[in-house]
Amino acid sequence: MEIPELADLIWLFEDEPTRQFDDLVWPVGLHSFHLTRGAQTVRFSLDPVAGEAYVSIYTGEQEHTHLGRLRPVDRLSIDRGPADYEGLRLWLQDLTNEPVTLQTKPQIRLSWDVKSPGTW
Repeated sequence: MEIPELADLIWLFEDEPTRQFDDLVWPVGLHSFHLTRGAQTVRFSLDPVAGEAYVSIYTGEQEHTHLGRLRPVDRLSIDRGPADYEGLRLWLQDLTNEPVTLQTKPQIRLSWDVKSPGTW
């Protein structure tokens, strides 16, 4: 799995990740990054060794979007786009569709290409 350096993920989410288990350090175990913009918060969790990712978006305390157990992760990249855009793209193995895209700046947005089961 191709992933950015931990420092790049810290830059994107503007904070250190929290760990699921205190005795596991990066890149082993599930690590969660949190970012708040206005009323929205995103939690992006990644286990690099297992190749699993999770994305949850909240408005206030209410979770309204959750993509869980995205796997196997093939590649993760950070986008530093034009103007004020920042985000990441997550590709899953063996899929021909577009990556899951998480925009973190200037606002939090999540997009992915949903295809009907059995279509490629």
